[in-house]
Formats: sequence, C-alpha cells, structure tokens
Amino acid sequence: MTEEPTAEPPDETPTAASREPAEGTWNRSDPEWPVRESVIAWETPFFEAGYDVVERPDGEEANYYWLNPSNAVIIIARTDDDELVLVDQYRPRFRMQTIGLPAGGIDEGEDPADAARRELREETGYRAGELSFVESYVPSGWTRYVRHVFLATDLTEGEPDPDEGEVIETLTAPVDEVLDVVRSREGPVNGLALTPLLLAREDELL
Repeated sequence: MTEEPTAEPPDETPTAASREPAEGTWNRSDPEWPVRESVIAWETPFFEAGYDVVERPDGEEANYYWLNPSNAVIIIARTDDDELVLVDQYRPRFRMQTIGLPAGGIDEGEDPADAARRELREETGYRAGELSFVESYVPSGWTRYVRHVFLATDLTEGEPDPDEGEVIETLTAPVDEVLDVVRSREGPVNGLALTPLLLAREDELL
C-alpha cells in the first residue's frame, strides 16, 4: 500500500517577535485567476464598493464584489495589574452595545504602530510605553482591508479624546476573565475583540 505524501512543516515558524505588519494581497496578479476588469461602483467618505471581473481557471468569468475601507489597528492594552483595557460602546450599524478592544482606522500615510498609539490614546486616554506587533489578518471574504493587532504595555493613564460622535466607556478586566467579559453581552460576539485575543493567547502573550 502506497503511503499518501504528507506536507512538510516549514523550517521556521514566524514568532510574534519576528513578524511585521502585512499588506493586503489584492493588488497582486494571479495568472490562473486573471482580473479582466475592476469597477468601483460606489464611493463614500469611508470606503469604496465595487467588483472585479475575474476569469476562473475553467475559463468562465464571474463578478467578485468587495468593500475597500482603510486598514485598521486593534490594540490589546495590558496594565501592570494584569488587566486589559476594554471599550464599551454602542455600534449603530449592529444596533447593539458591544464590549471590545480599542481600535480604529489608519490615516493615509500613517504607520500602523503610530496609528495604534494614537487610537489607544484617543479612545481610552492610555499611552503605551511599549508597543509590540502581534499579527495582521483579513476579517472577512468581502472586505479588502487588513487589521493589524498590537500589544501595548507600560501604560500611563490620561484623558481620552474620542472622535466626534464616539461615545465610549473605558473599563478593565483581568486577563484570565477577559474572554468571558467580551462574550457576556447578548447577541453575536464582537469579532474585533475575539480574534485578536485568541491570537495573543496562542502566542502566549496573555
């Protein structure tokens, strides 16, 4: 009986310390999935919406629709007392109150790490003495943007400076209880918090 070939593990698995923020892949070309046309169908101050006409490997063409907001940062802020800083806010698009992590969009030309420091300060008032990159990930199959996760430590408290229209309450939760706190609200779990927390736990940062 012939044994099935098995995939060889990579020689080196990137560690949290060796990773850097990754760019999106949607500007690449793939000869097996060529883009015949890219159409922007709708523009807003916050994102573009459109579709790519893609030729599949079987020769058929299909429209693949997308939303294109700016890249974003999510900050896991850990205090010296081993608590995480959370934000409690109403999300009008979801029509529900959520508990999550400080997060926000990256301004044009802004470095992701600088954006993480800024968003943490604006939403919670905390300033990060130390900031380390955790992971970049794409949140869904429809959106063309990347979320960069950072771990902030050596925190200094201050006054928040939220954007106009943002109503945010800051709270903290012990590291070993934070997932329960995030999942305590009725309704779907806030993926803005859940995914980064699980990534950080996998890297033994929490």
